[in-house]
Amino acid sequence: MPKSQIFLYLCLAFVAGVFIASFYPTTEGDLGFFIYILWVFFVLGCLLVILGTTKVRLLHLKGRTLPLAVCGFCVLAFLFGAWRFIQKNDFVSKGLDDYVGQPINISGIIIYEPAQKEKSQEFIIEEERTKNKVLIRTRKYPGYFYGQKIIAEKLLEIPENFSEDFDYTAYLAKDDIYYVMNFPIVEIIGEPKKDLYYYLFSIKSAFSKNINAVLPEPHASFLSGLILGERRSIPKELIEKFQITGTSHIVALSGYNITIVATSIMQFLAWLSIPFRISFWLAMAAVGLFTLLTGASASVVRATIMGILVLIARKEGRLYSVRNALVFAGAVMIFQNPKILRFDTAFQLSFLATLGLVYASPIFDGYFEKAKTRILWKIQPRFSEERVRPSWKTGPSKKSFLREILVSTFSAQFMVLPLLIYNFGRLSIISPLTNLLVLIAIPATMFFGFLTGSGGFIFQPIAQIFSWFSWLLLEYQISVIEFFARVPLAAVVVLKIPLVLVFIAYVGIGYWFWRRK
Repeated sequence: MPKSQIFLYLCLAFVAGVFIASFYPTTEGDLGFFIYILWVFFVLGCLLVILGTTKVRLLHLKGRTLPLAVCGFCVLAFLFGAWRFIQKNDFVSKGLDDYVGQPINISGIIIYEPAQKEKSQEFIIEEERTKNKVLIRTRKYPGYFYGQKIIAEKLLEIPENFSEDFDYTAYLAKDDIYYVMNFPIVEIIGEPKKDLYYYLFSIKSAFSKNINAVLPEPHASFLSGLILGERRSIPKELIEKFQITGTSHIVALSGYNITIVATSIMQFLAWLSIPFRISFWLAMAAVGLFTLLTGASASVVRATIMGILVLIARKEGRLYSVRNALVFAGAVMIFQNPKILRFDTAFQLSFLATLGLVYASPIFDGYFEKAKTRILWKIQPRFSEERVRPSWKTGPSKKSFLREILVSTFSAQFMVLPLLIYNFGRLSIISPLTNLLVLIAIPATMFFGFLTGSGGFIFQPIAQIFSWFSWLLLEYQISVIEFFARVPLAAVVVLKIPLVLVFIAYVGIGYWFWRRK
């Protein structure tokens, strides 16, 4: 058995252990029985490893010692994943539980960038005494910033689910947030903590202000969502139209978006006759700068890693060869925070979309090429292949940007479809067409948007000039989204499918990939 295949099985076993453990009840009584089961499997795994790595021959095990050892190590990797989830998930009483439902005065440092909404803002502090995280909702003004130390006074509450379709409590728990405080009296004390993130968020905030200074709404919020991933300030009406047309992903930084941006940069540099090897590394540098500009949050870093892996695979010309690297990257992310595997929908969609680019994209591109060949043969049956493509052009033919967008969009949408139906119970019929019309303008929009925000650091009239081009492109995309959102039956509400059907769907997709390979 190849070492690469063994490594893949170990990573998948670890992820499976985290996934199974995430469904087990988290009360201490139930946890004791679950730990007992884990010990039984631990003994079984050790026994399989011992039998597989020694010269002992029992029954009909001769010639199968290595697979037996691999099975044992996979059982241990599975247990390690389950243990990691249990270890990360806090089963003990939280430090502020005794104060829930009472007015309390707490102090702490803002540890994440505040999220701006239409009429309010949210930020998370680390409570000074217990080190618990508290989500604070307050009015939109005055604005708060990362690193500031504040004192907040109000009723301390436990998060509650405000919708049957969304587990808000679990969503906050994945980041270890178990307390909220709504619209307290807030006072800033002392000087802010100035570390690397402070300066990154300062640049991001100034960049966003430059955009808001020269663009109207909702164009300014839309552009901030495209470039910085700031979607919370986008009007709810426009967000709803994104959901109807299946274009919500364009304002959520994911591995798919990173791939589109980097591919566009590489194609632009190729148009300037810059060699591929140079354009590839220039695109990588641009992606790195783009990540820093957005504040290098954990979700953006995860998306960047996945996007870069796809680009490396395309550079090597072997998309399937990135399999182990992609699974290993996902396993490392899950090890860092096991809760994202089940409770972070953004991570799930981003990872699945990246898988679609790696595995589904070559298959759909092959279908596209076959259909194109048949159509061309019917239109020009007298022309041979040599006449269609001159003989002096050697090597693989370059694919058009429109074709890249079409294949990539369809591949990503294909992979995330079962999960979208499970989470939102909605199927967008016109999503592929809307995405195609919108995504062709995304690279140019981000290019002029970047110049708009950067120009504000130099001279305001420069930003104003570039904002005209940005506004025109943004207006086109908003108009397309609004037009298709009004189409009858643009999005069909379907019954939310059980999780077991989602699992069966992805097993079937995996089997299809295996057969096609």
